Amino acid sequence: MPLVAATLQSGLQSAFASPAPDYAGCAQAWANAVGSYAAAIAPPSATVAAAQSALSGALASAFAAPNAVPGMESAFASFAATIGAGMAGAGFSAIPPPAPVGFGPQFAGPKPATHADAAGQIAALVDAWMHTGIAVLIAPPNTPQPWA
Repeated sequence: MPLVAATLQSGLQSAFASPAPDYAGCAQAWANAVGSYAAAIAPPSATVAAAQSALSGALASAFAAPNAVPGMESAFASFAATIGAGMAGAGFSAIPPPAPVGFGPQFAGPKPATHADAAGQIAALVDAWMHTGIAVLIAPPNTPQPWA
Protein backbone atom coordinates (compact mmCIF):
# COMPACT_ATOMS: atom_id res chain seq x y z
CA MET A 1 0.00 0.00 0.00
CA PRO A 2 1.54 3.35 -1.01
CA LEU A 3 1.47 6.69 0.78
CA VAL A 4 -1.96 7.14 2.38
CA ALA A 5 -2.77 10.48 3.99
CA ALA A 6 -5.32 8.84 6.31
CA THR A 7 -2.51 6.81 7.89
CA LEU A 8 -0.59 9.98 8.66
CA GLN A 9 -3.70 11.77 9.85
CA SER A 10 -4.55 8.98 12.28
CA GLY A 11 -1.04 8.94 13.76
CA LEU A 12 -0.92 12.71 14.11
CA GLN A 13 -4.39 12.87 15.62
CA SER A 14 -3.34 10.41 18.33
CA ALA A 15 -0.22 12.46 19.01
CA PHE A 16 -2.19 15.71 19.20
CA ALA A 17 -4.98 14.31 21.38
CA SER A 18 -2.55 12.92 23.94
CA PRO A 19 0.69 14.89 23.63
CA ALA A 20 3.89 13.82 25.30
CA PRO A 21 5.07 16.01 28.19
CA ASP A 22 8.28 17.18 26.49
CA TYR A 23 9.72 18.19 23.12
CA ALA A 24 11.47 14.87 22.56
CA GLY A 25 8.30 12.90 23.21
CA CYS A 26 6.24 15.09 20.89
CA ALA A 27 8.92 14.81 18.23
CA GLN A 28 8.95 11.03 18.58
CA ALA A 29 5.17 10.91 18.19
CA TRP A 30 5.37 12.99 15.00
CA ALA A 31 8.23 10.84 13.68
CA ASN A 32 6.30 7.64 14.45
CA ALA A 33 3.27 8.95 12.55
CA VAL A 34 5.34 10.09 9.57
CA GLY A 35 7.41 6.88 9.55
CA SER A 36 4.31 4.69 9.56
CA TYR A 37 2.91 6.76 6.71
CA ALA A 38 6.13 6.49 4.66
CA ALA A 39 6.75 2.79 5.32
CA ALA A 40 4.87 1.72 2.20
CA ILE A 41 6.25 4.38 -0.16
CA ALA A 42 6.58 3.42 -3.80
CA PRO A 43 9.16 2.90 -5.08
CA PRO A 44 10.22 1.19 -1.88
CA SER A 45 12.96 2.67 0.27
CA ALA A 46 15.31 0.72 2.52
CA THR A 47 15.95 3.79 4.67
CA VAL A 48 12.53 4.69 6.07
CA ALA A 49 13.47 3.58 9.60
CA ALA A 50 16.69 5.62 9.49
CA ALA A 51 14.78 8.62 8.16
CA GLN A 52 12.20 8.27 10.94
CA SER A 53 14.90 8.12 13.61
CA ALA A 54 16.66 11.20 12.27
CA LEU A 55 13.33 13.03 11.96
CA SER A 56 12.63 12.48 15.64
CA GLY A 57 15.90 14.08 16.74
CA ALA A 58 15.61 16.95 14.31
CA LEU A 59 12.02 17.69 15.30
CA ALA A 60 12.95 17.65 18.99
CA SER A 61 15.46 20.43 18.28
CA ALA A 62 12.93 22.31 16.16
CA PHE A 63 10.19 22.07 18.78
CA ALA A 64 12.55 23.45 21.44
CA ALA A 65 13.30 26.55 19.35
CA PRO A 66 11.31 29.78 19.75
CA ASN A 67 10.24 29.42 16.09
CA ALA A 68 9.90 25.74 15.17
CA VAL A 69 9.08 26.26 11.49
CA PRO A 70 12.61 26.56 10.02
CA GLY A 71 13.79 23.50 11.93
CA MET A 72 10.70 21.54 10.94
CA GLU A 73 11.24 22.38 7.27
CA SER A 74 14.87 21.29 7.52
CA ALA A 75 13.90 18.11 9.38
CA PHE A 76 11.38 17.11 6.74
CA ALA A 77 13.78 17.91 3.89
CA SER A 78 16.37 15.62 5.46
CA PHE A 79 13.71 12.97 6.05
CA ALA A 80 12.78 12.97 2.36
CA ALA A 81 16.42 12.96 1.22
CA THR A 82 17.12 9.93 3.42
CA ILE A 83 14.09 8.10 2.06
CA GLY A 84 15.15 8.95 -1.49
CA ALA A 85 18.64 7.56 -0.91
CA GLY A 86 17.08 4.24 0.08
CA MET A 87 15.33 3.88 -3.28
CA ALA A 88 18.61 3.03 -5.03
CA GLY A 89 18.31 -0.59 -3.90
CA ALA A 90 15.02 -0.81 -5.78
CA GLY A 91 16.68 0.53 -8.94
CA PHE A 92 15.69 4.18 -8.66
CA SER A 93 17.47 7.49 -8.35
CA ALA A 94 15.39 9.83 -6.23
CA ILE A 95 14.74 13.53 -6.38
CA PRO A 96 13.23 14.55 -3.02
CA PRO A 97 10.44 17.13 -2.90
CA PRO A 98 12.00 20.39 -4.09
CA ALA A 99 9.98 22.89 -2.08
CA PRO A 100 9.43 23.36 1.64
CA VAL A 101 6.48 21.54 3.18
CA GLY A 102 4.76 24.84 3.97
CA PHE A 103 4.54 24.76 7.74
CA GLY A 104 4.86 28.56 8.03
CA PRO A 105 1.62 29.41 6.22
CA GLN A 106 -0.10 26.46 7.90
CA PHE A 107 0.79 27.63 11.39
CA ALA A 108 0.06 31.30 10.65
CA GLY A 109 -3.65 30.61 11.14
CA PRO A 110 -6.46 30.26 11.46
CA LYS A 111 -5.97 27.61 14.10
CA PRO A 112 -7.83 24.33 13.65
CA ALA A 113 -10.77 23.83 16.00
CA THR A 114 -10.01 20.21 16.93
CA HIS A 115 -7.16 17.73 17.05
CA ALA A 116 -8.79 15.93 14.13
CA ASP A 117 -8.85 19.15 12.08
CA ALA A 118 -5.21 19.88 12.89
CA ALA A 119 -4.14 16.35 12.01
CA GLY A 120 -6.11 16.44 8.78
CA GLN A 121 -4.62 19.75 7.69
CA ILE A 122 -1.04 18.75 8.47
CA ALA A 123 -1.47 15.29 6.95
CA ALA A 124 -2.81 16.83 3.74
CA LEU A 125 0.10 19.28 3.64
CA VAL A 126 2.77 16.61 4.19
CA ASP A 127 1.07 14.15 1.83
CA ALA A 128 0.87 16.68 -1.01
CA TRP A 129 4.52 17.58 -0.44
CA MET A 130 5.73 13.96 -0.37
CA HIS A 131 4.02 13.27 -3.69
CA THR A 132 6.22 15.92 -5.33
CA GLY A 133 9.24 13.64 -4.86
CA ILE A 134 10.33 11.90 -8.06
CA ALA A 135 11.96 8.52 -8.57
CA VAL A 136 13.75 7.87 -11.85
CA LEU A 137 14.38 4.33 -13.01
CA ILE A 138 18.16 3.87 -13.12
CA ALA A 139 18.06 1.60 -16.18
CA PRO A 140 16.62 2.53 -19.56
CA PRO A 141 14.05 3.77 -20.32
CA ASN A 142 14.82 5.89 -17.20
CA THR A 143 11.15 6.45 -16.50
CA PRO A 144 10.40 9.11 -13.86
CA GLN A 145 7.51 8.58 -11.49
CA PRO A 146 6.17 10.59 -8.56
CA TRP A 147 6.56 9.08 -5.13
CA ALA A 148 3.38 7.25 -4.25
